[in-house]
Amino acid sequence: MGQFRLALRWKLSRYGSRQSRAEFFEAIRREKKEVESSGYYHWYDEPKMTRITIHSSYVRQSIEREMKRSGATSISDFFREKGLKRGDRVLYKRWIDKKEKAVTVGVLGRFCEQLNISLNEIERRGVISEPHFYPINMRSRGFVKMRTHILDEGTNSSKNRLKYSNQDPVLLKYFADAVREAGGIIITKPRLRPGAMEIEANSALGRALEASGLPGGRKTISNPSLDPMVEKDPKSKRYHIQAALTEEGWHSLGVHKRRARFEIAWGRAVDITDELSSEQIEQLRKTEKEHGRKIPIRSIEDPEILRIIKEKPPRPLHQELALLETSHPEKEWPEEHPTRVHVSTGHRVTSFWEIHTLRSDLIDIIHDEYGMLPGTWKAERFERLYEVYTKYRGRKLTDEEIQDIRKIKEENPPDISAAWVSEKTQKLFPGTEWAEDIERIKRMLQRK
Repeated sequence: MGQFRLALRWKLSRYGSRQSRAEFFEAIRREKKEVESSGYYHWYDEPKMTRITIHSSYVRQSIEREMKRSGATSISDFFREKGLKRGDRVLYKRWIDKKEKAVTVGVLGRFCEQLNISLNEIERRGVISEPHFYPINMRSRGFVKMRTHILDEGTNSSKNRLKYSNQDPVLLKYFADAVREAGGIIITKPRLRPGAMEIEANSALGRALEASGLPGGRKTISNPSLDPMVEKDPKSKRYHIQAALTEEGWHSLGVHKRRARFEIAWGRAVDITDELSSEQIEQLRKTEKEHGRKIPIRSIEDPEILRIIKEKPPRPLHQELALLETSHPEKEWPEEHPTRVHVSTGHRVTSFWEIHTLRSDLIDIIHDEYGMLPGTWKAERFERLYEVYTKYRGRKLTDEEIQDIRKIKEENPPDISAAWVSEKTQKLFPGTEWAEDIERIKRMLQRK
């Protein structure tokens, strides 16, 4: 849980008093359960040193209200009667003197405790002016969409820097829209990085994602589950499958024995390093020298390593298959299977799993019920290839028809063009400084 960072804070309680390590960890477990069960991420769930801006008029009104109840004639007398320390007395007086004041979550919590103010009242009355989105509804469709994109192509670092990377500006726009729908803020324009573009959202959403059950750090290691709302809400489920097919999937049109053949696939990876012994990792490293860091599963001969791989599939992929099976029980869906193993330079071992289908009935369901996220490069390519596939499938093809399929494939390559990146970035993210520089885009995305 990122919102309960241990560094330099394990001795501190909710608002700053000392406590034992055991009490601290118990507080973490209690708060984690409260946040998850409520479905909301509140301002007081934030790390205590998080800075927020409040309307000082509320502070003034709260102090005046309590003064009236106590019969105090001056603020100084009131603070002394409350037993406030000198530091707090000086601090609260400074708050009153300004229209807005930047404070930490911990100090505002202490103020609420000392003046008998409900923590939720701060949100109900709109006391926090910046950021303005508390509480974050972790069950809203916008939040669930954002969670899907981070699961697929995003990162949530140890400092909760929430980033999304992709080569398609349209997908960056989908992520940005989901962030705003969840109540968050996009804090950067698209940045052109080697191999992809990157956009960043405010860190509070990263902490809320952790509270929702999507840990920060490497997703291959945490192997997280899908958001429960993906299963419960039909619209969230459809969006998730669309996003998975667009961000984690691929498709192809070809000819096999003079017949049109269409394939749809997607896959995910999971880290299995901790399941392997040092000897098994060393064995894979030796196999790696023959095949490179991506080792085909068929090249692994050790039955124990194969057993370990097959017993730990990526949890999201397994759940996505279950979603399709429960949504279309009349159909038999292909099982997920491991295809390769990757050994990193740091000797972490990751297995990659895939789901493939060539069956026309399942391809029709995927097209008609889900498809890719509309407007993306992959969605437009998918529609063009699928149209040709349905035109020619089910019969032997003539030479002219085979040539037509080859032509369509050449006109619709899988790699996003630099021209597309430039055009869509200018349209969707006006003012992005590199958007018109085609040569720079080609260089960064390794396009000819």
